[in-house]
Amino acid sequence: MEGFMIFNFFSNRRVKSEKILIDNSKTRLKHIGNKNNVGVLLVNVGTPKTFFIRDIRSYLREFLSDNRVIEISRYFWIPILYCFILIFRPFKLSKLYKEIWTKEGSPMIVHSNRQIVKLREAMKNSGFNVEIELGMRYGDPSIKNAINSLVHNKNCSKILIIPLYPQYSSSTTGSAIRFATDYLTRFRNIPEFRFLKKFNISSFYIDSLVASINSFWRDNGQSKKLIVSFHGIPCSSVTLGDPYYSDCLETYLELKRKLGIDGNQIEMTFQSRFGYFRWLSPYTSDRLQSLAKEGLTRVDIICPGFIVDCLETLEEVDYIYRQLFIGAGGKEFNMIPSLNDNQLWINKLSDLVKLSLNGW
Repeated sequence: MEGFMIFNFFSNRRVKSEKILIDNSKTRLKHIGNKNNVGVLLVNVGTPKTFFIRDIRSYLREFLSDNRVIEISRYFWIPILYCFILIFRPFKLSKLYKEIWTKEGSPMIVHSNRQIVKLREAMKNSGFNVEIELGMRYGDPSIKNAINSLVHNKNCSKILIIPLYPQYSSSTTGSAIRFATDYLTRFRNIPEFRFLKKFNISSFYIDSLVASINSFWRDNGQSKKLIVSFHGIPCSSVTLGDPYYSDCLETYLELKRKLGIDGNQIEMTFQSRFGYFRWLSPYTSDRLQSLAKEGLTRVDIICPGFIVDCLETLEEVDYIYRQLFIGAGGKEFNMIPSLNDNQLWINKLSDLVKLSLNGW
């Protein structure tokens, strides 16, 4: 009798356990069955949370620790980073960020969030049901959190990754793709994913730039010189096989062709060099001073590598380079804004998303 009671006790426990397992499995299957949404992840470089020293230092630490950004020996670089750059540079950058900060936060975050809102609306109006998130390669909102939101909160089983770098470089697109795919492949049930490598001569991008430039010229008149300024990279990166210079040149030539202006009215330059290595040239800063000394009184400048305005456009170009040009004898300096949340750009970006999702 006692043996029967023991057998019955364990038998009932086994039945209950099996029932719980079956119920849990049904719940999981139901959840998996609903996991069929398509997600879009827009990626940009990122920005500090605030212009305070601690936040800038945290951002710089993450950014400058990326071995796709700094491609020199870690034994040599890490002491320099921690003993010099992270101690002194945040003080200088804090003042610069403070100059461009808005009530809503960093201009990069503000413009990026506006892009997301408008893109969601454009996709919805087109009848496309997709989930869209923003992820920054460094800082917040992070790529990890954006992916978690798409996969866990919005049940996306397919993710389209669009790095908002028109021209490919290992230090930008390459870094973003590596980070995103490394994180995605940690999932036990890995979502399907695809990514856009570059869009440097895609019509949706070039046409948006041309429309922005022509709109500016209609309102302000056309300058005799348009400077097309790209963010620079070390020449050693190109020597190692980085296609960035070729991508920039293709963008420049296509922009020149569609604007329909002659070669004397437009030039390609590179900005934002850092350190003592040789970077892509001609340097924007040097060329602006030369043009002013040669007698040019007005210059217009656009930075097509930046999809949203940020420190490099608002502070470096629109303030520092303006002072250089005026100080060298120039009279009028105009920076044409980045595409930001321009509605034409958003509409064309939504067309790209639809095309990229074809077959999904």
